[in-house]
Amino acid sequence: MTISAAAYCRYSTSNQDENSIAAQLQGIMSYCQSNNLQIIQSYIDEAQSGTNTSRTGFQDMIRDAQAKLFSAVVVYDISRGSRDVADWFNFRKIMKSLGVEIISATERLGDISNPNDFLIELINVGLGQHMVLQTRQKSIAGVAMKAKQGAFLGGIAPLGYNIQDQKYVINEHEAEAVKYIFAEYAAGKSYNAIVSELTRQGIRGKKGRPLGKNSLHAILKNERYIGTYTWNQRKCKNLGKWIGGAPNPDAITLPDTIPAIIDTLLWKEVQKRMADQKGRARNKAKRTYLLSGLIECDMCGAAYVGHCSTNKRGYESRQYRCGNKYRTKTCAAKSINADMLENHVIESLKAFHKELDIKEMAKIITDQMNTASRDLSRERNELKEIEAKIYNGVQYFLSGKQFPELQDELDRLRVRKSELEDIIIVNTREDRLVTSDHVEGVLLYAINAMREENISEVIRMNVSRIYAHADGTCTINIGVHTDHSGSPQYAVCTTQKYAP
Repeated sequence: MTISAAAYCRYSTSNQDENSIAAQLQGIMSYCQSNNLQIIQSYIDEAQSGTNTSRTGFQDMIRDAQAKLFSAVVVYDISRGSRDVADWFNFRKIMKSLGVEIISATERLGDISNPNDFLIELINVGLGQHMVLQTRQKSIAGVAMKAKQGAFLGGIAPLGYNIQDQKYVINEHEAEAVKYIFAEYAAGKSYNAIVSELTRQGIRGKKGRPLGKNSLHAILKNERYIGTYTWNQRKCKNLGKWIGGAPNPDAITLPDTIPAIIDTLLWKEVQKRMADQKGRARNKAKRTYLLSGLIECDMCGAAYVGHCSTNKRGYESRQYRCGNKYRTKTCAAKSINADMLENHVIESLKAFHKELDIKEMAKIITDQMNTASRDLSRERNELKEIEAKIYNGVQYFLSGKQFPELQDELDRLRVRKSELEDIIIVNTREDRLVTSDHVEGVLLYAINAMREENISEVIRMNVSRIYAHADGTCTINIGVHTDHSGSPQYAVCTTQKYAP
């Protein structure tokens, strides 16, 4: 009997090309013809590392295996599947649980539950990881050597600098903006005041975006502005996987290596003020904003953020502000009094629950949720954009160019791509349907939990979205969140208006 199978091929770097894939496929096809296997689908990853599994073709293969599209996966050798011991055996376990056999066209793969077979396979994949570690060690040593010479190692130069022949060169126009930021902050100006003036002057960051409060913080902490070159300060990733961002004992710090824009005295004044501000912020009581993440600006689409201001008399005022207005001053939407809006939402929820016919409403909501299909156009458009960026990044590598930070960005994009694919798959599955009993239970829980200590949870369950309008009014969508199949779903039951 012929067994339906999938072929998986991969090559790692721009030093290889599509000929490598062709050679792998030829070997796989030859093996299959001799062993009564029929390839019904091929999955290919070009110029992608084998040290992580966030590869488009690899993830597509796993998804189709879960859909029972084939009974076996054939690789040219173990290293094409993975060069990470943990990833490879995790993959083997997943496929074993799905009843999918893993076959190598050039190696014997046995039963991983058999001690002898497991040991042989462990040695083979371990040798692959050993080779990667050796290559990586040599690569890091080469980059470190360049770092010790103060060379620019890729990415985007800080505001105030251009790069010529891998060396930092001062951009006089941008340097004036950097000097202004340091001088004004040292003089006691707030982030908001500095951002407003930079926006008024039309000064933007290296990517052409308005400078925001996060940008200012990064600029004020960047030692390059006093001529200190730094590299590899934190241990963020290892073999493409996040490892926490702890301080790196092998970091390189070289004082007086690049042209300084800020003098040491001004730098120390700024660092002292930042430390004082951090200490004061740490000592403040943590404030709760019940509607964080639920308010969307009707003008620019940004999420509103909680903000507390203090007037000259020392009175504090909690507000919700448009994120773009708060960070970059690029939106004119009015701020909203947090206490007034939160009280209005709470009272609206109480009224909603008080007048509720639970059984009838549960039936209406169930019908609404099971017959309506979620609008996934935003997710699908973002997925297309990410796929295009990944393709362009891979082509950049294939052209023979080197850009150290690009691999990290590609890893991030692939993770986001996987998330979006999961969202789309979950929301198009038949098993996402909810039952009337389930919705009724959610409504009863919300009513019984309507106490002060649980109010935040009730709001998350019953407020789907708040749209903040330019004039300071809001539209509040009150509904039911069922948290079904890992994908939040809301059935909007009523719409409330808020006007200060």
